[in-house]
Amino acid sequence: MAARAKDQGLIQAACPACGEGRVRVCGTLDFLADFPPGMRLVRCRRCGCERIDPHPGPGRMARHYDGAYYEEGYLPHLARRRADFQARLAELERFAPVRRARRAGRTPACLDVGAGLGLFVAEAAAAGYRATGLEPSAAARELARQVLGVELLADWPPAGPPLDLITLWDVLGHVEDPAGLLTRARERLDPGGGLVVKLPNFRSSWHRIRTRMSLRRRANLLHAPTVIWRFHRQSALHLLRASGFEPEQVITLQEPDLTPLTPRWWVARRITSALDGLTDNRQEMVIHAAAR
Repeated sequence: MAARAKDQGLIQAACPACGEGRVRVCGTLDFLADFPPGMRLVRCRRCGCERIDPHPGPGRMARHYDGAYYEEGYLPHLARRRADFQARLAELERFAPVRRARRAGRTPACLDVGAGLGLFVAEAAAAGYRATGLEPSAAARELARQVLGVELLADWPPAGPPLDLITLWDVLGHVEDPAGLLTRARERLDPGGGLVVKLPNFRSSWHRIRTRMSLRRRANLLHAPTVIWRFHRQSALHLLRASGFEPEQVITLQEPDLTPLTPRWWVARRITSALDGLTDNRQEMVIHAAAR
């Protein structure tokens, strides 16, 4: 159960993966501009999941997702993101809900939640999906319309025929209530319907070695405080199962560097990338799950 902190702009909540309230404090985030003091980066004492505690409430966070957030964080990387989504769509063709729709002669129906600028919606439509996107940020919806010609929804579409697929690309760590979002997604799928969740893998060697960075630099690389929750593989799988899904596959990925690194950290990045590749524990993970 979430509770308001003394500053009404901040919210305290237990670990979304295991419900534990006890934490180990990793450091304070008072140096972050445009956010109230008192936020900390903490680690759950039971499952190790990290989170911002207390974290900004939805009203304050909504103001942060303005036009500049998307223009600076998304527009310069459209080509890279397009290539990523094309690779993910090739993987989805082997996912049972998509194969089932194709065999039945149907166009797979997909809802992308937290669609950003709508790039996945555009790529999925081009790949033969009946794709719709949901994006609460008015700034992002306007940029999607202007840049890609994609019309996104501001909220969940009215109930209709069950979807074949719901996707959450780097969304679950940003939302106020991850379990609530997954439960709502489960309601829109028949048993066997597909869910795809992409998350940072905070147990990769790269993420683990970054704990040796200064907290200020880590906060920048981890997009604090817009990324509230920092799941690792087991905590993410536990949350999916508790929300009515059965994970079927975990794919780990090595993401390119978007933030410049010093020479020392560049070398560390190369070494940890090699280690993570050998152990299939790369910096990002994509989980394919089926609704129970």
